[in-house]
Amino acid sequence: MSSTLAKIAEIEAEMARTQKNKATAHHLGLLKARLAKLRRELITPKGGGGGGPGEGFDVAKTGDARIGFVGFPSVGKSTLLSNLAGVYSEVAAYEFTTLTTVPGVIRYKGAKIQLLDLPGIIEGAKDGKGRGRQVIAVARTCNLILIVLDVLKPLGHKKIIENELEGFGIRLNSKPPNIGFKKKDKGGINLTATCPQSELDAETVKSILAEYKIHNADVTLRSDATADDLIDVVEGNRVYIPCIYVLNKIDQISIEELDIIYKVPHCVPISAHHRWNFDDLLEKIWDYLKLVRIYTKPKGQLPDYTSPVVLPFSRTTVEDFCMKIHKNLIKEFK
Repeated sequence: MSSTLAKIAEIEAEMARTQKNKATAHHLGLLKARLAKLRRELITPKGGGGGGPGEGFDVAKTGDARIGFVGFPSVGKSTLLSNLAGVYSEVAAYEFTTLTTVPGVIRYKGAKIQLLDLPGIIEGAKDGKGRGRQVIAVARTCNLILIVLDVLKPLGHKKIIENELEGFGIRLNSKPPNIGFKKKDKGGINLTATCPQSELDAETVKSILAEYKIHNADVTLRSDATADDLIDVVEGNRVYIPCIYVLNKIDQISIEELDIIYKVPHCVPISAHHRWNFDDLLEKIWDYLKLVRIYTKPKGQLPDYTSPVVLPFSRTTVEDFCMKIHKNLIKEFK
């Protein structure tokens, strides 16, 4: 473990020393690929035993969507959960009050949404510090992440948390890179680019793939891609999750400051304690979850508008609908 961390630190130092230009792009690409491989070892340690990744706080998935609250200790995650869902998550004025995941459920617009209050994470969580690894492993299974920040603390915290989540293969508010990648048995590396590339050339692509011991593959770049994009596609274990920044404790700042905060993208200012601005938060959560409500109706009667079948926007075929209700439906389906 410590040797992996030492290797990571070495590579990061070398990347910091290296100037970014055309001549070094190739070398940086290689270093990035090496870094990604070491990071993966941290998430899923080699060797038997060890409980595997993400043991610790497994909470059964219920409802139509799952939201994780991520943030530093004492930013008000538990107060937010208690006041949104009416679940009692222990609240106290010292840090690290919450030690395991506390689940809660809210019903909103007919959908059941599961909320998870995760223990606070600290800088270095992705390297296994604190309970970071378990917290982030649960965050990977969420449909939406709420990063809860304290309005009075600097925005540096936002950067640190994003950095921790990125290190674990979670990409916030972004789409999977538009790169086709297919391994083959022979024929070398075949690179096609459908638009001009500013960073990747055949040489760089080859060396990144060689780092993964891949010498035969078809790669199609359909957008101006970076070395990181290519590595994400090769690693194949990245999750793309929408994210909302919840700025808590706005009861302690001025109206002028509030106006500035409102302009930050993906951001909702609230006061968990006073329950201010919750409707705004719920509305935004609904937007970001992209859920579709389907109302069913018995023959010759009015539809039942109280309990829709809720599906994610990307999966709304008749088959998905049947699977949601019961998997035997598909077998008897005409």
